Amino acid sequence: MSRIIAIARLTFAEGVRMRIVLVFLVVLVLLVLYMPFALRGDETLAGRLQNFLAYSLGALGFLLALSTIFLSCATLTHEFAERSLHLVVTKPVTRLQILLGKWLGVNLLNVLIVLLGGGAIYGFAYFIRNQPEEFQRDRYKVRDVIWTARHAAEPVLPPELGDLAVAHVDQRVQSGEIAPDDRSTAIGQRIEELIRRWRNVPPGGMSIYRFENLAPPEREDTVIQVRFKAVGMPLPPDELVQIDWVFCDPETGYPLHAPVRTMERTGNTHQFLVAARPVTHDGIAELRVLNPFPPEIRTSIVFENQESLQILYKVEPFELNYAKALLIVLLRLALLSAVGLFFSVFVSFPVACLCTSSFFLICLGLPWWLESIGANMQIVLPAIDPYGAAGPAIRTILVQFLRFAFPDFSYYNGAQHLVDGEYINYTLLGWGLVRTLGYGTALLLAGWLIFRAREVAGVQV
Repeated sequence: MSRIIAIARLTFAEGVRMRIVLVFLVVLVLLVLYMPFALRGDETLAGRLQNFLAYSLGALGFLLALSTIFLSCATLTHEFAERSLHLVVTKPVTRLQILLGKWLGVNLLNVLIVLLGGGAIYGFAYFIRNQPEEFQRDRYKVRDVIWTARHAAEPVLPPELGDLAVAHVDQRVQSGEIAPDDRSTAIGQRIEELIRRWRNVPPGGMSIYRFENLAPPEREDTVIQVRFKAVGMPLPPDELVQIDWVFCDPETGYPLHAPVRTMERTGNTHQFLVAARPVTHDGIAELRVLNPFPPEIRTSIVFENQESLQILYKVEPFELNYAKALLIVLLRLALLSAVGLFFSVFVSFPVACLCTSSFFLICLGLPWWLESIGANMQIVLPAIDPYGAAGPAIRTILVQFLRFAFPDFSYYNGAQHLVDGEYINYTLLGWGLVRTLGYGTALLLAGWLIFRAREVAGVQV
């Protein structure tokens, strides 16, 4: 272990002296110092804070990824080229220990930079957060929507849906409309139909949605956020959907406030704030959604899935969520450093940088790459399939290969959760850790096998 630590210390010192790494660090420092005063967003305090968090954390992750690629690719290839590795391999140190020491040294430097950069970003964000706001509502949004970690609660399905589906199907079985062997399938189809009806609010009608296990509000003036994505069917002439929202007492059903009317574009995600304490009782909130369209217009309000209607409430302080976002950044950098070291074992520095950068770009835009090869295409006629008759098979192989070989960095991204004030769950962290350890271990072992078989210096007679 002491040999690995010794190599890690040398690699750390090499990274500190490496000019291109210093260039990226200087650019990062300048950006972090510039952005708090230059980014205005929508000229609200909440907009400024969200813009700063998004761009500063994005710059931290991107610039550190580039510096990690260059350092991890350079640390071995330069030693091969300059033949300084000859001195190392003659020492009582294995080639696996060399790779592990290099990987550890690169990531120790990353940890230091992330701690310093993350601390600076937090300090500026705290500074912006405490600036005077123009509207009191803006202060509520900063405190309870951004500077927090919120969980999204979805409406609970009515328990009577299952009984209604069973009764309906049994009646049809008795009448001979459905064969007894098809009873289970018919029940499942009926439940799906009832759920679709439950998510549909007809013109002039109303639907009730119940949310459970909500955290109690911390203060009298704490607000929660209702986030929704409603679709008007058929599409209204102005493409705007009107909705009246009323929270009711979960026990008596009595309205707790006057209806809140929203008029937003159909199919887009929107939100509004309400005071938490009056509308939640023992962790339960009951929301009535009314469709104010008159029956003659015939526009129904449709929530297409469970995520289309949510209540967001605080479950964790911002600081812990922020620490998890920085940890995700470090996990991505640890994986990139393993990829860089793998390629540096058997190719030159420029080729190693090209291969590692390509890996990074594919991971960064994986959803776009999948879409570009038609991962979600439903093509029946081979004549119009870009891949011809073999299209389905080719897409299946390519899609599965991309999803297995390249982690989706847009999914393992804590910055977006942080900007939206959403709780970064430990499942996401766990998967990020598993994929980093799994891919990193596999790459370092493969690099070790190649490194062990490679002759560092040729025999001269």
